[in-house]
Amino acid sequence: MTSTGFDKNGLDGAGIHWLQYLSMTSMSFLIFLVALDKAVPSFHNLILISMAKVGILCN
Repeated sequence: MTSTGFDKNGLDGAGIHWLQYLSMTSMSFLIFLVALDKAVPSFHNLILISMAKVGILCN
């Protein structure tokens, strides 16, 4: 998929909106982070510690 630019409505030449590109990129990044969290125990611990520090997790 290549894009040469977006028109005033936010569509590229193929008719894809720029928010659709953002959504695809965000979902790919989320899938990568979930796989990394499951594969690397130290990354999982880092995530848990970070969530505890910001108050998302309460131990």
